[in-house]
Amino acid sequence: MQWVNGNKKAKKKKHISIGYIILLVLMIIFAIRAVKVVNSYSERGGLAYVQLLNYSMPVVETQIYDSTAYRESKVSLKRVIVEALGLNNISTYGIVGSEVSFFKEISNHTGDSGAKAKSTFSFFEPYVMKEESIARVTEEEKAELEKTSEAYNPSLKKTLDASNVEILIYHTHTHEGYAEAGSDTEQEDFSVVGVGDVLAQELQEGYGISVIHDKTIHDTSPYDQSYYRSEPTVQSYINQFPNLKLIIDLHRNSGPSKEATTTVINDQSLARLLFVTSKNSPNYSQMMEAVNGMISISEELFPGLMGEGKDGTGLYEYNHGSNTFNQKLSPACILTEFGTDLNTAQEAKLSAKYLARVIAEYLNK
Repeated sequence: MQWVNGNKKAKKKKHISIGYIILLVLMIIFAIRAVKVVNSYSERGGLAYVQLLNYSMPVVETQIYDSTAYRESKVSLKRVIVEALGLNNISTYGIVGSEVSFFKEISNHTGDSGAKAKSTFSFFEPYVMKEESIARVTEEEKAELEKTSEAYNPSLKKTLDASNVEILIYHTHTHEGYAEAGSDTEQEDFSVVGVGDVLAQELQEGYGISVIHDKTIHDTSPYDQSYYRSEPTVQSYINQFPNLKLIIDLHRNSGPSKEATTTVINDQSLARLLFVTSKNSPNYSQMMEAVNGMISISEELFPGLMGEGKDGTGLYEYNHGSNTFNQKLSPACILTEFGTDLNTAQEAKLSAKYLARVIAEYLNK
């Protein structure tokens, strides 16, 4: 009897040991897959690591963690876990495609749901450019942009001195797009670059303020290093034009509600504006004088043009912006957001004429 009981205990221990081994193997496989997921992205997995640390040590989250430091990061802990478990492709085409390469080709050409194609086998058909898939500036929009804005004040215009450059406009996220062309686009007419063109033209032709509009592409891979790539661009202009009065990093935001980022002034639909600041910049106090000055002018002349930011009308502040949003380079460095990806490029361009008036009031008076 003792031998039988001993044999049962040995078998039980053996089963327990096998269970632990299987669990350990699964954990190792998951860890390897998680590392592969992180490495597959163009940015580093710092956010996922920090979120994991926050879950395991809540004191770190409450005492040290600053979410604003990870503004540019998209690789969250949730995303890593979901992709490591293979749950990110749950659809008919995704599941079948992972087993049968033929259907994988269908999935790649139609999207996971297959809804983007006219038929299951549409990838055999020759590509046809559809008129509705092309974003174009309409004649009405061109005419609206070409006519004098209700925001314009001719008394603020001074004689243009092209050699005395006062403003630099550039884009850390050069491909940020608007509703017509999608959130990421190379079509300048429908991106922040097109908005920068309108702002530069209005400042120069309307108010006699000399402007350089730099269109260097900075938002390449890895995306979260964009501000580090735009830094030397800005520094080179500061070295060449040390008396720049404003250095504008022109962006657009993203958001769930267009209503919150759109206003109507003088019967025109406009994208609302926000100034974004980094409190860890050594130039923070001086920069805020300019930001608050322009917000005050805007509120006086065009109530509602400034959006409602986290830190008040027209303002969204971060404790530690990525590379201080380059605001460490000069007190003249500011970051402005024109609406969101839900706004149209036309709304953002029309807003640029209003900001030009605000800037002219600030610089020329």
